[in-house]
Amino acid sequence: MQLVWATFRFTAKLFSSQRKLWIPFLVTALAEAVLILALWLAPQPPLSKLLAPPLRYFFGERVLHYPAHLWFLYHAMKHTHIIASTIVGAFFTGVACAMVRQARTGQPISLRQALVSKAVPYGRVTCLWLLTWGVATGLTEGMLHALPTKTLWMFWLVVAITLFLQTLFVYTIPAAVFEHVTWWKTLLRAVSETVRYPLSTFLLVAMPTSLIVLFAMMAPETRVAHWMEQKMPEIVIVFVAARLFVWTLTDAVLTVAVAHLWWSHRAANPALQPALSAAPIVRKQVTPHTRTIVNRGVVA
Repeated sequence: MQLVWATFRFTAKLFSSQRKLWIPFLVTALAEAVLILALWLAPQPPLSKLLAPPLRYFFGERVLHYPAHLWFLYHAMKHTHIIASTIVGAFFTGVACAMVRQARTGQPISLRQALVSKAVPYGRVTCLWLLTWGVATGLTEGMLHALPTKTLWMFWLVVAITLFLQTLFVYTIPAAVFEHVTWWKTLLRAVSETVRYPLSTFLLVAMPTSLIVLFAMMAPETRVAHWMEQKMPEIVIVFVAARLFVWTLTDAVLTVAVAHLWWSHRAANPALQPALSAAPIVRKQVTPHTRTIVNRGVVA
């Protein structure tokens, strides 16, 4: 438990002193906001020609008309979140992990260096994210369809299953960034990290994720629709913004904390010390005309 609190203190200190660490998560949030804006404008030309037909086919005609269209923005966030996470989110999560490595190895935190060093393999990170998301979603949806009725205890069962699966796979992207091995070895090392440190990993996942669970309980889609009827339909925009804020904040805290915990485990366990060799050693040679940065130990 002491290690978990120390990790959260490190995370808070790093975010307060290095504001550039917010950039990867803000990029993902911006991408999702753009997708939500596109859905908002979907009933109007010119986007209606592109977006209206698939929306009408999958969700019905009513989602293209006021006020159901506004409620649909809130409902569709789970879809826009997946799209944004696939296109940019998984990659920039890896970039944030690379920036945490910079902090842990005594280097200046640099977003540019994390990008140009090619320490984050876009294809591998994105595919691993899609694989773990697909497994977790498939198991959760399968459990929901297998159960006969939807009750309160089912909600908590889904929360428990989600926490378990997230804990199991939470080291996947850090492992892809810190351990330059094949994708299946990356997945195995991520799972073995959780198995080796189950309690600290679970607590680290559960604490930030509880914020998402609390928001989901306070503002479910049915309650938001009721508030739209009682007050005004446009109030849903507040909940869309609030949900996006909660998701972004949770993602940022969880990513940085998990990346830091990965390094803390290795600092406390000499048997894992060889993994530290994956950290880049940066040497600078300065001449009157050029500056060359040579990275060792980083394989694109």
